[in-house]
Amino acid sequence: MEKQINYGSYAGYKETVGNLTADLQELLKLSEEIALVNTAESIRETLEKAKDEHFEVAIVGEFKRGKSTLINALLGQEVLPADVLPATATLNRVTYSTEPYVQVEYKNGDSERVDIDRLEEYVTKLTSESERKAETVKEATVYYDTEFCRNNVDIIDTPGLNDDDQMTNVTMSIIPKIDAAVFVISANSPFSQFEKEFLEKKMLTSDVGRIIFVVNCFGTFTQEDETKIVETVRTRIGKYVMEKAKKVMGEDSKEFAVYKRKIGTPRVIGVYAKRALTAKTIGSQELLEESNFPEFEKALETLLTQERGVITLQILANKITNSGTEILRSVVMQENALMMANDEFMEKYDAAIKEIDEIRNLKRQEFVKINDAANKVFEDLRPVLDSYWSNIEEAAMEVIDNFQMSSEDFKKDRLKLVSSKLTEKIKESMEARAQIICEQIQNSINSAVSGETERLQAFEDEFFESVEEIQKMFSVSDRLSQNGGTLDKVIGAATGMWGVGGVYMGFRESGAKGALLGGATGLAGFYATYYAAAFFGSFFGLSTGLLPVMLVMMAFAGIAGSFTANFAIEKVLVKERIDKYKTNFKANVKKQFHEMKLNNDFTETVRRQVFSSFDSIKSKIEEETEIILRDTQETLDNLNDLKAEKSEVSQKEMERLHVIAETASKLVQDAYAVRKVLNDDVSIQTADINAPAEDSVQTAE
Repeated sequence: MEKQINYGSYAGYKETVGNLTADLQELLKLSEEIALVNTAESIRETLEKAKDEHFEVAIVGEFKRGKSTLINALLGQEVLPADVLPATATLNRVTYSTEPYVQVEYKNGDSERVDIDRLEEYVTKLTSESERKAETVKEATVYYDTEFCRNNVDIIDTPGLNDDDQMTNVTMSIIPKIDAAVFVISANSPFSQFEKEFLEKKMLTSDVGRIIFVVNCFGTFTQEDETKIVETVRTRIGKYVMEKAKKVMGEDSKEFAVYKRKIGTPRVIGVYAKRALTAKTIGSQELLEESNFPEFEKALETLLTQERGVITLQILANKITNSGTEILRSVVMQENALMMANDEFMEKYDAAIKEIDEIRNLKRQEFVKINDAANKVFEDLRPVLDSYWSNIEEAAMEVIDNFQMSSEDFKKDRLKLVSSKLTEKIKESMEARAQIICEQIQNSINSAVSGETERLQAFEDEFFESVEEIQKMFSVSDRLSQNGGTLDKVIGAATGMWGVGGVYMGFRESGAKGALLGGATGLAGFYATYYAAAFFGSFFGLSTGLLPVMLVMMAFAGIAGSFTANFAIEKVLVKERIDKYKTNFKANVKKQFHEMKLNNDFTETVRRQVFSSFDSIKSKIEEETEIILRDTQETLDNLNDLKAEKSEVSQKEMERLHVIAETASKLVQDAYAVRKVLNDDVSIQTADINAPAEDSVQTAE
């Protein structure tokens, strides 16, 4: 009977993580017991990361969209006063604690603990004094005892997107790093101009898969009107998102096919948050159902556990299969080697050490290929990089050419206003053009990394075949074994027909790939598109500051920081013709573009992004292979010392090794079953990618 696991709910996910970490704790004890130092250290590192595992959900949107009420409805009580959120000036995090208090982090590195009822003094713009203080605050963390946060979910309240550029940039900077975002839209004005521009110009294509769009303030419309509003919002979002994805990925690309299948119909849910909060406060299930809030909560739960959480589960299950199989291999080698004659052992020992050296040489050759792949990606991007600044400059020139002016604009009291308006349009056009280019670059890097992980499967297979050969060198016939091959039978329960060394090949044939990359192979193409930060960070160890997904934000920072366009306007221009004015304006823009290009080496930024991505693959392979190779070599060295001392191994010691093998076998078997379930679930989600596509996005009126 196939193993059943439930990770589609907070409780089920938490239980699955708990079971996997408990199994890792058991393997840690076993690896320490048989002196597998490197395996033990690797397990400790994985457990340490899992200990701090939690989900982060950002609540974003314009002011007065009901963000505060929605957050309190999620929490089930009035945790944040309703008059705080509309005036939020900093990032506020709500996390679980049995003791309520606020920890304020300042931008200068200081921190302060304050009472929760003083929160508005530190994070709002309600008074001039609180606004001044808020400017010094980096983040305020509200610790509170709520059922929602008890599920290891933190809520991050963000400043209003239409407040000012600085606050908008703060919000935009965290979206690539969080697990999910809830974008709150008002049913009273269901698609404002700012929200439209946010989708078209601000939000990254890769962010959409992690966003739930909530249309709030329901209960004030008829059921028919509510349905129409939700469908209108869903259609418009889908239209804007898909049009942009076509530009970034190419309409005929495989990436776009995957993207369309996954995000063809954006998550848009209508709720009445105020009614939901009231329902939870008075304990009315009927009122809660009327608010449609349970549908939103379930969608968020599914997004976090089944889509984002699967990455963590894959990493834990992969570590168990890797570590458990290494323990099994070591036990088998110890038993068999200790039953060999010394001369035979030394012959096999020398051959095994030679094989380990050959494996390392093979790995070095593979690293050369990875470097070549990185160089190819960078060279393929050369044309885009070489034309980057001219492309953006072209966008600026188009704005100037198409900017409508009249003789009235040259009046003294209007010219400065007109110039300021033109400057803003130029900046908007530059950012929009830069974002498309940077997202295209990001998509190329992500696709190349995913492709490289697939290519490396051949190396992984060869690696484990070589490791298996080392184990076979120390095999002995059953008649020489004191236990009649008992170990082989014990281990067979976990490894099936493949044997200890071949267990990885069995995983490979069953679809569970990427043992040397944390289980990433196979998931790469699917999840890198939607969870770039989590995916690359978790599997390959890239910090979020170096992720390809951050490339756009880095490019924006360069433009926004350099392009001020405070052009001096000579009085003589007032009397000149419009074309003369535009010619001079262009000259000033080009001059500043030249300065920006000198101060912002965009090509070097991209080069670092490309090579850091591929270097992370090498680092992960180096780490995982050396855990196995070093422990194998150290096991052989320890056996060599025992052989030199001509020590006899007692029956009790053999029985101890058998108990270790039996325990490890069971843990490997369970983890393999989990990996198979996860792999099957992902396969179901991606099964129809190559099927004929149906248009799922209508044209918005």
